[in-house]
Amino acid sequence: MVKHAEILARFSADFGVPFFTGKKCLVGSPLGKDGLLAIKNGLSVDTPLADACEQQIEQAAHFADISPAPLDEDAATLLYAVHELFACTHPQASAFYARAHLFCRAAAQEVQSLPRTLDPRRLLTRHLVVDRAFATTRTDVHVKWWTGSASFYGEEAPKRLTAWPGVRRVRIDQRHTPMWKLALAAGDEELRVARAALLVAMLDASPLTRLTLLGDPALKALGFSLLLPYKVGGKRASPLDVLEDRRLARAVVDHLLDRGMDLTGPPVALATLAALREQVPPSILRRAVELCAHLALTACLIEADAPGSRESKVLRALLDDDVAEMNEATRVFWAAVSAAHSLDGSLLALPDLRDFPDKAAVLWARALDRLSHKRVNQVAEPLQRELKRRLPMPERDDATTGPQALTARATS
Repeated sequence: MVKHAEILARFSADFGVPFFTGKKCLVGSPLGKDGLLAIKNGLSVDTPLADACEQQIEQAAHFADISPAPLDEDAATLLYAVHELFACTHPQASAFYARAHLFCRAAAQEVQSLPRTLDPRRLLTRHLVVDRAFATTRTDVHVKWWTGSASFYGEEAPKRLTAWPGVRRVRIDQRHTPMWKLALAAGDEELRVARAALLVAMLDASPLTRLTLLGDPALKALGFSLLLPYKVGGKRASPLDVLEDRRLARAVVDHLLDRGMDLTGPPVALATLAALREQVPPSILRRAVELCAHLALTACLIEADAPGSRESKVLRALLDDDVAEMNEATRVFWAAVSAAHSLDGSLLALPDLRDFPDKAAVLWARALDRLSHKRVNQVAEPLQRELKRRLPMPERDDATTGPQALTARATS
């Protein structure tokens, strides 16, 4: 127990607290199983770490109107996994730790053993940790002077090397790189593969983070699918299942619009096309095209309320620019919106436009007119036919779940 207490105290001071509070972290050797046990047993015992966890719960209020589950075993396991990933991302990790990839594999196994859940409170707690991992960067400093050069990874260069810059012809190059990007690029192939598997395991355990990373380079590198590699309640799980909770749905749509619909909408539409070639449950296909439609509808509401808003930029481009010049990814997104509208009232349940302000309804009508362009129809019509073949008739209460929740941001 003394050993665990020492590990916890060092981990809390050097990594855990700085990680949660957005300060500089000191990453040491991989923790291994002893480290995992120390964090699990001491997350609520170590006072500074417990206080940092409390701050995360306060931060969660800025994301969604929901109280996260306590930062306990889920958070401890993910926090341990993040540390192992970072420790094994040092350029000399293979030299420092024999078979460094094994630490990443062990961490991935621990993450994969977490309960498969779609409970909103637990999803939010996991998101608090995983989202920070993908936002963390490392600053590397490369120094050149008249007689040599040196590189410092995550450290500042000693002042003796940067002194007398004019006389010694000192050049300093600072590079800020996301840790996930370094994990995928640095080291030998075996280690890169192990780190990539750990990143994917963390995203699988936190589908809310998968959704909020839509349009981010990290998700482009790791991939986005409408299916998760496990079942919940006997059904194939999807990141889109997160949208079943009204509060999380509102938060996700807010986030995707804030990031930019031109970046976040196309990945959903492209994943939908890919899913049509697989055995994806119809309910997931329905959620995907409804999400595309709701992003567009919410953009109409925003533009009607605040013309020229950044969030509705893509809508204005559709209305004002030449549709024939639209890039391929954006064309697929608008084709999914067009297909969703065509199936509204039969196989899909979109919000009732009678509840929309007049200005928003006019913008939606203009958008639909633009979507009749042959370049959009080349994708929309085959997509509509395939969805019509694959989707069952919706149940009576479908309109009270995902669709209404997604537009709650603008109509409440």
